[in-house]
Amino acid sequence: MMSNRITNLGAATLESYVETRRNLLRQADELTVRIKRMEPVRTMDELNALLDLDRDRRLVMEMVASCSYVIEWLETGRRPGNRRGIERRAGYQREVPTDPASLPSASLWEEAAEPDRPTDEAGRFRLDAALRGLTERERSCYTLAHGECFSFTEIAAMLNISKSSVGTYIVRAQRKVDGNVGSPHFLVG
Repeated sequence: MMSNRITNLGAATLESYVETRRNLLRQADELTVRIKRMEPVRTMDELNALLDLDRDRRLVMEMVASCSYVIEWLETGRRPGNRRGIERRAGYQREVPTDPASLPSASLWEEAAEPDRPTDEAGRFRLDAALRGLTERERSCYTLAHGECFSFTEIAAMLNISKSSVGTYIVRAQRKVDGNVGSPHFLVG
């Protein structure tokens, strides 16, 4: 059975992981040879010793797999198993962290979300100007997604449309809102 000792392997570099994996593979080979020498098993004590060696060998092979994982990560610079790096992923797979306070329409939604709260005339005007030109369906999808924070699936269920239609309506609405927010009429109010 393996001893429970801790060995300081030095700095965690690619070379140290390669050396550690090489030593672990040697250890696994030695355990395999010892297991082969013990066969055939004749007594219960021999069986228990064989099972202990096999357990140790499986543990060493798990360590080899972990070292291989780290080595691949260090060599490629990306997580093993990913076919593409983050820079080559599709738009929906990338997350773009954004400060909500920096969004131009954040204050508009806060005013629209609380109808009981008295709002000033300028705030209502800005909200109407931002949503000008949206169809009823686009307005519903956009306000449910951005104003009420519902998911596409929830919106689709509420409006009895497909999830992909919700996405299409929201993209169209976002283009129109972006155009309206940047227009000179929006800035005057």
